[in-house]
Amino acid sequence: MISESYIVKSPLLNLDSQFSCLDNVPEKFLSAVITGSTGSLTERSESLINSRNELLSGRSPVSLYPLAPQSMKNAICKVVMETGLNRYCSESAEVTDALLTDILFVIDKLQSQALPLVSDLIKQMENEALSQIKQALDKKKNQRKQVKPIFLSNEQRARITVMASEKIWQQLLSDEVSIGILPDVWQERLAVWSQLEDVFSELGLITGLGFDLSKGVFQSHGWLDITRLNKIIKKLPKLQSLIQDLGRDEKTDGLMLEEIITQMSIVSRNEKYVDTPLIPMETKGITRSDSISRMLPQEASLLTNPILKKLWHVKRAEHALISYSVEGTEIFKVDEVRNQEVTSERVGQHINKKRGPMVICLDTSGSMRGLPENIAKATVLECMKVAYKEKRSCYVYLFGSKKEVSELELTLDVSGFNELLNFLTMSFGGGTDAEGPLNKALEKCDSEEWHKADILLVSDGEFPVSSGLSRKISNRRENLGLQVHGIQIGNSHYASMSKICDPMHYFSEWIDLRRQ
Repeated sequence: MISESYIVKSPLLNLDSQFSCLDNVPEKFLSAVITGSTGSLTERSESLINSRNELLSGRSPVSLYPLAPQSMKNAICKVVMETGLNRYCSESAEVTDALLTDILFVIDKLQSQALPLVSDLIKQMENEALSQIKQALDKKKNQRKQVKPIFLSNEQRARITVMASEKIWQQLLSDEVSIGILPDVWQERLAVWSQLEDVFSELGLITGLGFDLSKGVFQSHGWLDITRLNKIIKKLPKLQSLIQDLGRDEKTDGLMLEEIITQMSIVSRNEKYVDTPLIPMETKGITRSDSISRMLPQEASLLTNPILKKLWHVKRAEHALISYSVEGTEIFKVDEVRNQEVTSERVGQHINKKRGPMVICLDTSGSMRGLPENIAKATVLECMKVAYKEKRSCYVYLFGSKKEVSELELTLDVSGFNELLNFLTMSFGGGTDAEGPLNKALEKCDSEEWHKADILLVSDGEFPVSSGLSRKISNRRENLGLQVHGIQIGNSHYASMSKICDPMHYFSEWIDLRRQ
């Protein structure tokens, strides 16, 4: 049987407990934590875990010390907050871990540059300090020869080390401006996210769409298409208004409830307790200071000797008198003002309505190549935004010549966004066959889920229309109230779209866009 004392003293158990602090450190960061040169292993582990949690919660990584020196920690926190990277890290482990990996790389790189510079500066500052002390003593002793060797105290050496480290880090960081302290790839990512925010800001979305940091958005031009198409749609207010009217009304019983939001200010008074050495309530131990009232008796004894009296003055000037360490608690009363929104409801005067889904048939044949196709795809983007904001369904058929049909239900989740990026880069070219996608759209509208949908056909109108398709649309228009809106882009003389579309919309603004 193994004795209890043996288990307690077992070196293997001690070794296990020594490294238990690494249990919660993600594997990808173990190397940086273990090989770090500042602080203890436990401190570095806690520093990394806390910094990662702060970024995941959308805050600044203020716990980076001691993984990073104070000067660099402050510089990194400033960059993260000024650029808004903390917002993009919020609840995104992929973005957070990528940023933290680059931060640790920069820390390691700058520390390797700083170490030899700090070492050289420490030697220089120590030599200067010794020289100053020697000159001061020689002057006070009327140029008499100094017999005893001069050396610096541990406290003086520690202070010089801190000063040298701070000076070197300030020099290293002074060359870095704004986001320059981080790799250049973060400039590209911020530019991408900023442009996407302009597109989706009205939807309350930032970047919580699962962007792939190594490929996907950053290596495709899909996001460029989105921002470019969004600029086009903003120049076509008539087209925006048309899309708002798509989908038949679904009226429900009762009047609409209107929300009234009012602001209220709530003042609460709290007591804040601050530990401070300025209020001597309790003796905490021994320290060094320049306080005469708290110095130990042996320091006062120096004043009885003419020579040691000068040493006493030197120690006081250097805050090196051995003194009692005291601490107390000061109580502050703080008034905290909070603005709170109070929501109430009242019965309004408007009938409760809900618009039905949208089904879009989009022509990407050869005759639509160029600006007309871009306007058509900008229409799809606007439909998606309206559908998401109003919680409506939206389905798109992309078509070219016969049997060239691609379909997609537009959703603004992770998979839907990536599919949209691919969808916006597609086009068929060749001839135009609108009958196939329109028949598919009619079948879609026959289903229970889509029976309140309207169809939007976007084309230049250069395609034939069969009598069978015209009859199908007419029957559904008369019996079911189906509307097939038509948007003709261009100056085609074909009357095909007017045979099946009612109402018809002709846009001349696209010619003005071509001139810009």
